[in-house]
Amino acid sequence: MSSAAVGAAVSVALFAATSAQAQAMITDPTSSFSVGIGPNGELYDSGTGVGVRRLSDGYDPLAPGSPRDSWGVETSGGSAYGDYASYGTLNLTGTTQSFGASSGTSVTTTSVGVTVGQSYKFLQPNVVKVTDTITNTSGGPLTSVVFQRDIDWDVAPTEFNENSFGKPIAGNVNGSSYYGFENPDPSVPYGSSCALGCNSTGDLGGGINVTLSNLSAGGSDTITYLYGISMLGESVDGLIKEIMADGGYYYIATQSSENGAYPLLGSNSAIIAVASSAIPEPSTWAMMGLGFAGLAFAGYRRGRKASVAIA
Repeated sequence: MSSAAVGAAVSVALFAATSAQAQAMITDPTSSFSVGIGPNGELYDSGTGVGVRRLSDGYDPLAPGSPRDSWGVETSGGSAYGDYASYGTLNLTGTTQSFGASSGTSVTTTSVGVTVGQSYKFLQPNVVKVTDTITNTSGGPLTSVVFQRDIDWDVAPTEFNENSFGKPIAGNVNGSSYYGFENPDPSVPYGSSCALGCNSTGDLGGGINVTLSNLSAGGSDTITYLYGISMLGESVDGLIKEIMADGGYYYIATQSSENGAYPLLGSNSAIIAVASSAIPEPSTWAMMGLGFAGLAFAGYRRGRKASVAIA
């Protein structure tokens, strides 16, 4: 049996073994999009076959092929990761999960002195926020803390031959990739780096590695990732605007390549991004809008009074 066949057999066996563990599916409040959550907080629920799905037509760029999303953490105490469909797990000792209809949490303990808490909530019908909180449980300080998430997108109608692109890294982003099957261990440098910017076509996806704060005993730090897929008829430019409005400051975007590479536009797209942890919730955006409207009206009234007085 070839090494590729052996790898495929191991992947199938791993997939079958993990599929029996706790998984869940959440649906946005408008019942337009669903997201599956794997046994250690990765995206994809094998029980329902849901990755990140647009329910109106079934478009799901995570489900085809090997539905791979992963997370990994590295500190001075070592590395740990959860990788549902590809690399398996490293140094994980248990995961507890709690889910409602449209949100949920996963908490994973490790043998390297940290726990990884993950929460899932929709910011838009087609954009889910994944908040990853790394807490030091080692009893001593931990340094060199980094965290990453990687996803393999297969974007219809050109599954396995999509176009991924991104700008040079910025902020606390330590590295990025346009490939969907990078090693989930953050101590392993990305092989298909987008650190200087990229625009490639192939069987691709996206990955983002971020540097976090050093952790004192009992301390924690948080990074927010955004996953999104296009609304029906929305271009990748529209999806990027949504992500940026939701607080995203760095992204790797992926689109179908039937018309060529970006800035030419495909019919479907997907994105992974990192964002500020202080992201307003949809209700907060609405209240802010009312507040701005009130301020504008107050300014209008003051202007009217001034005009009358002058007259």
